[in-house]
Amino acid sequence: MANPDRPCPHENFDAFVEVNRLTASDDAPTAIGYSADIKVRCHDCGEPFRWTGVQAGLSPRGPMCSVDETELRAPLRPASADPDFGLGLPGFSVRYREA
Repeated sequence: MANPDRPCPHENFDAFVEVNRLTASDDAPTAIGYSADIKVRCHDCGEPFRWTGVQAGLSPRGPMCSVDETELRAPLRPASADPDFGLGLPGFSVRYREA
């Protein structure tokens, strides 16, 4: 149990991974890509962890994170698939600007 008078040492963790099968439409059964969404939090105090050094958005070419940095969105492919599997999928990025 966390002591509210002392900061949590973050020694125990929970990781949540959701693997998504991407298709061209709801009616299309063939997967055209896959993505893993990963979240980590401290098991003891519940504080979410943020991904460092990852741009916000979604891309079939490499890992990106949610705008709040708490979810890593990583494209992946079966080991037997061609290296360009899923690269034709759309994506987006969020850029931060200082006012």
